[in-house]
Amino acid sequence: MIQAKQLTKTFGAGESLVRALKEVNLVIEQGEMVSIVGPSGCGKTTLLHILSGIDNPTEGKVYIDGFDLYGAKEKARSAFRLTQMGFVFQSFHLIPVLTALENVALPLIGQGLSTKNANDKARAALKQVSLEDKLNSRPAQLSGGQNQRIAIARAIVSKPTVIWADEPTGSLDSHTSQQIVGLLRHINDTMGTTIVMVTHDLSISKQTDRIIHMENGRIINIDADNNSDLSPSAKLVRE
Repeated sequence: MIQAKQLTKTFGAGESLVRALKEVNLVIEQGEMVSIVGPSGCGKTTLLHILSGIDNPTEGKVYIDGFDLYGAKEKARSAFRLTQMGFVFQSFHLIPVLTALENVALPLIGQGLSTKNANDKARAALKQVSLEDKLNSRPAQLSGGQNQRIAIARAIVSKPTVIWADEPTGSLDSHTSQQIVGLLRHINDTMGTTIVMVTHDLSISKQTDRIIHMENGRIINIDADNNSDLSPSAKLVRE
């Protein structure tokens, strides 16, 4: 479902050249929930950004459900991200002046849906994350955990193929963090949405199907027995 081939990312030039990713190969199957872990600066967020099309690789290819992410023109790539991907970030990225309903409806309005249809779908998404009573609340009126649930509702409202989560529990306390990862796990189990998550918290990563370990811009290991009853579905591609 997600395939990365020989992904390389460099920054700078000459003596200041930094190789953030070094010929990374990876396959993640449809419906998996996987985590990417490693020390600070190892390349895990860079990998997530390139897999999702937020940033461009220096070299390499990414295919998502057969779509050639970097073989497509920018307009097609942006349209693909809007309709097929959801994003959850550590800092929520909610618009402060908009209500919960308006924040969740925004991606649908960007796709051309009417305000009424977008709001109806946004209400349903907020109900899925147990925030149907906070439709008219703004981010400043809510807790960090509630704002992250709004962000998750926004990520699932378009029923995307994949959700990218970059440190989704990084700014939350341990109890709220467990609630958020439990919600993501529930979405994965019930909706079949592929979820790829960067985290520094091993207690969070252990709740995913596979753990991708990174170091110095490379994948050094992928735990294949995180859930022994599941068939292997995230693996290194050895070519």
